[in-house]
Amino acid sequence: MNLASQILTILMDQPGETLSGQRLADTFAVSRNAIWKTIKQLNQEGYQITSQGRSGYQLEKLYQRADSRQLQALLCHEPALPAIHIAVHDQVTSTNDLAKQFLIDHPQDIGLFISHQQTAGRGRQGRPFNSNLSHGLYFSLAFGPKQADPQLISLYTIAAATACCQALAPYLDQELKIKWVNDLFYQKRKVAGILCEGITDLENMRVSGLLVGIGLNLAGDFSQADPAIQKVAGTLFGHHLPDNFNENQFLASFLVYFYQYHKELAKKAFIPYYSDHLLGRGQRVSYQSAGQEEQGVILGINDMGHLLIDQGQGEVKELMSGEVHFGSQQFTS
Repeated sequence: MNLASQILTILMDQPGETLSGQRLADTFAVSRNAIWKTIKQLNQEGYQITSQGRSGYQLEKLYQRADSRQLQALLCHEPALPAIHIAVHDQVTSTNDLAKQFLIDHPQDIGLFISHQQTAGRGRQGRPFNSNLSHGLYFSLAFGPKQADPQLISLYTIAAATACCQALAPYLDQELKIKWVNDLFYQKRKVAGILCEGITDLENMRVSGLLVGIGLNLAGDFSQADPAIQKVAGTLFGHHLPDNFNENQFLASFLVYFYQYHKELAKKAFIPYYSDHLLGRGQRVSYQSAGQEEQGVILGINDMGHLLIDQGQGEVKELMSGEVHFGSQQFTS
């Protein structure tokens, strides 16, 4: 951890307190001039650290956008979490692409890649994912799965959706809903998509690495987007980000929830929350399965996360995520 990260961490740990330049210099075994230069650097990066004359420095306001220093400082207080490599970018092709390359180069490590814009974002089955919102947050977590069972590995999408909803809940006035299997809806509009991809070890025929990519529509508008997107897409916070939403605090919360589920995936502790927030329960919907157009009433999910559809006359169909596609427009009215 470099000096800027160390200073930020100690200021965050003592909110409202003024720490003298000499105390900081003694703590980190550097000169007071080095402390002054580093405080200036942090202010230039978007933090508000004020100088209280000879009394020292006080952190007035955190930088609200994603920042690796602040996020690492928050994660220092989560001893259950392993070490995570964090990289933040303004724009990338796809955070999942960065995460995939990271796993290839560092198969034993965990990486988190964050961006505010993607030029080649994608969703399930290679569909384009709109990533040009004025306030978007796109991130991918790369890690090795603890489970070899491919049926359990398929639960990571459901675990990620649950963790994302739980981490966002404190900032929202209404409940998020989860459109099976990987989209989040807020006020009847799609506000997030989740894409889980695996790296397969062909020699041993097992999944050796996983990428969990999440795209969030935080704020902005879709007036310049394709008309089909305008009919479905929405944002969590309207046109402007609220003052109380800190991307780093949200990301830290997501990581805590998700890692708890990851450690004990087989217990499926996320299933009840996901089920309670399932979009369209009791609604008759149309969907495509094996190339055929079908209809039925959504009943819920089972303990493997498969969707249960009542097709009438006592027939209940169990759908797996890879075999079916729901049009989102039927959930927006």
